[in-house]
Amino acid sequence: MRIFPINKPCVIGTMGDPAGIGPEVIGSSLEDVQIPGEAALVLVGDTELIERYLPGRYSKKDLNVISLKEEISLDPSRVNIIDPGPDLRDRSPGLPTSEGARKALNCLFTSVAIVKALPDASRAGIVTGPVNKSAIASISPGFIGHTEYFRDSFPVEHTTMVLAGDRLCVSPVTRHIPVADVPTKLTPALLAVTIRDIVANRKFLTGKDDPVIGVSALNPHCGEDGTIGREEIDMIAPVVNAEREQYKNIIGPVSADTIFYKALKGDIDIVIAMYHDQGLAPFKMIDFDSGVNVTLGLPCVRTSPDHGTAYDIAGRGVASSVSMRNAFKLALRALCI
Repeated sequence: MRIFPINKPCVIGTMGDPAGIGPEVIGSSLEDVQIPGEAALVLVGDTELIERYLPGRYSKKDLNVISLKEEISLDPSRVNIIDPGPDLRDRSPGLPTSEGARKALNCLFTSVAIVKALPDASRAGIVTGPVNKSAIASISPGFIGHTEYFRDSFPVEHTTMVLAGDRLCVSPVTRHIPVADVPTKLTPALLAVTIRDIVANRKFLTGKDDPVIGVSALNPHCGEDGTIGREEIDMIAPVVNAEREQYKNIIGPVSADTIFYKALKGDIDIVIAMYHDQGLAPFKMIDFDSGVNVTLGLPCVRTSPDHGTAYDIAGRGVASSVSMRNAFKLALRALCI
């Protein structure tokens, strides 16, 4: 694939599972997200579904339907649509099919190909619609999820996960592993690279030049001076102190039972949690509907709504587009700061 040069950033939205709420929340989120003009918007998915759910203000003349071929030309003033196939025989909402899973996977493959074809990947953002992981894994063994797919496709050694919402911003150091494995997987190197990724991307995550980054403890009460755990003394505090030499607004370790209270008060802008549920349980209690999943460490920006396919409400017109709308806005902000 070769993309003719454009002088604007590129925001790529992947449809997700065609039977889920992805197509409709992408469409409704574009009601109030003005991307064409500021960046080239590329929607990768089923052309019929994308056109069905686009806001009424978009007419045929506002669409640039592109065939997938060796050379493509993006129009920054219109909605560019690329359909990677296969052609869907059934577009019924709420009824997942293996054909739909194949198309969702092809959308991811195409989004990566677009980024790689651009002259500067750092001026590209991928906004992913929700997929059915198990359905894709049944046709592509080894598929775990978006983050792992992008990590292996570019490829990169490390990615950092961030959940950004209206009131909280949280990054777990360890992610989808058993809780029993956290102490052994939580290494100084992993904590350090997570902090550095957050520091490097702090402005687009918070809108601030100098946000306060709070690093959580692992043990209750910060280990109580080592009597109920030494991770704070032996690892977390030394890493925080070393990273503070490069960026002064880092505090920690802060006890996990108070760090989110401080964040809600506004004393901390980004919380770095030690494991998945330590960070995501309070985040989803506060920002479930507005949260955006961000992947740091890729050559491009990647955001997604913090929800799944929601087959049970797909096509009924009741799905909230707030999270998807925020995912597009955050990707655009990252590219335009």
